[in-house]
Amino acid sequence: MKKTAIVGQYGTGPDYVTGQAVKTYFTARWMMKRFGPENVEIVNTFGWKKRPLRLAVSLLRAMKRCQSVIMLPAQHGVKVFAPLIAGLNRLYHRRIYYIVIGGWLAEALKENPRLLRSVAAFDGVCAETESLAEDLRRVGVKNAWYLPNCRDYVEAPEKPADPKPPLRVCTYSRVTESKGIADAAEICKKANALLGFQAFALEVYGKTAPEYEEAFQALCQREKETMRYCGVKNADEAVETLRSQFALLFPTYYEGECFAGTVLDAFASRTPIIANDWKYNAEVIRDGENGFLYPFRDTDAAAQKLAALYRDQALYKRIQEGCAQSAREYDSDRVLEVLAEKL
Repeated sequence: MKKTAIVGQYGTGPDYVTGQAVKTYFTARWMMKRFGPENVEIVNTFGWKKRPLRLAVSLLRAMKRCQSVIMLPAQHGVKVFAPLIAGLNRLYHRRIYYIVIGGWLAEALKENPRLLRSVAAFDGVCAETESLAEDLRRVGVKNAWYLPNCRDYVEAPEKPADPKPPLRVCTYSRVTESKGIADAAEICKKANALLGFQAFALEVYGKTAPEYEEAFQALCQREKETMRYCGVKNADEAVETLRSQFALLFPTYYEGECFAGTVLDAFASRTPIIANDWKYNAEVIRDGENGFLYPFRDTDAAAQKLAALYRDQALYKRIQEGCAQSAREYDSDRVLEVLAEKL
């Protein structure tokens, strides 16, 4: 049996809740199930800047022992790991793949020809959306192809369409300004005003960025009647957490957004998602079918959609079914098997 190395942040707990860490965790877990744990070697890049020599040695050993290498770096790490793996591969001639996390890579490669040469040397560069794959091919990454984000599918029960208020709605992401946390509070307040009573209460889950800590604390204090902070959950707790929510708000305007894992968690838990029409969201969220999109940062429009979900039980049930269909579409067994066959 051929061995595969997976290079990325790997683990569970509050240090492993970024998009990179979550995607590395689920990809590695699926590969271990598919090929057996003995045939998957993890090169954990967490804290690599503090131990660069140890990481280099681990990567060198992995490339000696494994026939395929899958890299899942974040935005800064790719500048190190892509040239390093591409360079080592001139010696070892392995099958090397880059699973892209986020939607920033094509623009970054336009500005960095040296990085472009390294990334273009990979056997496959896996983009989360069709349009990102096309953008990458356009800048010179000929081996870019579509491999959407995915999760292990487990059938979730249908939520009741007539729960009693106040209903819990949430954000489930990093807690930063550009993830739209303040917009989420506005959406809840405006939906409550439309309905004429306290129909919704906002819960915020996720790790708070240090640079946003002070502003976020002030927001929580200012909006204490509407929202509360609920801390950090492990990656494998996301679906269960969202099952208790009436809806997920995704008001992100983060520049690096692509196919966010929280959207998958909403699908898997049958939780209707109301998302800002930003970046690649419209390629994944089909308005009125598996969730809702609203015009860029238009919190009035978002509030109307949230209120409509409360008023219309048939609509709520239909969106839940759309979520379940999308969860099946992005099942790991369906998505990652495409990559597994190439290893």
